[in-house]
Amino acid sequence: MSESKQRWRLVFAREEAAQFMSHLDTAHAWERALRRGNVPVATSEGFTPRPRLIFAAPLPLGMLAEHDLADLYLAERLSRPKLRALLEESLPPGYRVRDLYDVWVNAPAVATQLVAADYRLTLLGVDPAGLEAAVRRLLAADELPREKRRERKVTSYDLRPLILRHTQDQGSGRTEEVVAALADQLGMAVAPAPGSVEPTADGEAAQPHTAPEAQAIAVPNSRHGPKPELPILEVVSPVRERLWLGEDLVPDKAIPARRTAG
Repeated sequence: MSESKQRWRLVFAREEAAQFMSHLDTAHAWERALRRGNVPVATSEGFTPRPRLIFAAPLPLGMLAEHDLADLYLAERLSRPKLRALLEESLPPGYRVRDLYDVWVNAPAVATQLVAADYRLTLLGVDPAGLEAAVRRLLAADELPREKRRERKVTSYDLRPLILRHTQDQGSGRTEEVVAALADQLGMAVAPAPGSVEPTADGEAAQPHTAPEAQAIAVPNSRHGPKPELPILEVVSPVRERLWLGEDLVPDKAIPARRTAG
C-alpha cells in the first residue's frame, strides 16, 4: 500500500471508440494506461494492491458519457496542468478528460455522494405524441412493478420511486428498465442489444443476439414475458449526460462579510 497524498476528481467523457467496453475492461484499461503514463497512483491495501482509481458509477455496455466522474488518488502531489498532460497522453482510446478538481483526500467516497443522473436516449418506431402520452402515464402511475433477473434469481421491485430520484438504499431507475416500462405503456416490445443474451426457461444463457443495423441498449422483456408479435421499440445512441453529486445541487451560499476592527 502507498499513502494517498492527493485526490483528484476527474470529469471525463466516453466516446464511440470505448462504447462497448465493460466496466471491468474499462477499469483494467485505465490502470494499464496510468502505469504506461507513469502517473504516481496510490495503491490499496491487501495481498494484491490495486491502483486507487474509483469510478462513481459503472457505465452500461453500449452507453456513451459526457460528464462522468472518477476519483484518482496519487502517491505524490502533482499540479493540475501536470496531471492533465499525463492523462491526455495516456488514457485509453475513447476516453477524454474534460476537467479535474483537487479534492480532500478523506472526503466521503464519490459514489455515496451521487444523487441523480441525466440520460439522453433516441427511441425509434414510435410517434412523438404517443411517446409523450406514455411518459405522462408512467409518471402518473402509483407503482410500476418490475422484475430483476440475475442468474437464476428473480427479484420483484417497484420502479416508480426510482425514477427522478436516486437513493443509496434503493439505488436508481436503470435506463433499460425505464424504457421497458415505457414499452409496456405503448404496447410494444423492445429490441435487444447486439451481443446481449436472454436466459432460457431453465435459467441458462441463450445464444447472443446478432447486431442490427442500429445500435440498441440491452432492455429486459416485459414482466409478462416476450411478445414477438408486438411492434418494436428501438433505443439508439444512449448517452449519460451527467452524474450529479449532492453538492452540485445546493445553491451557492452567500459568504458573510468579514468584520474588521475600527
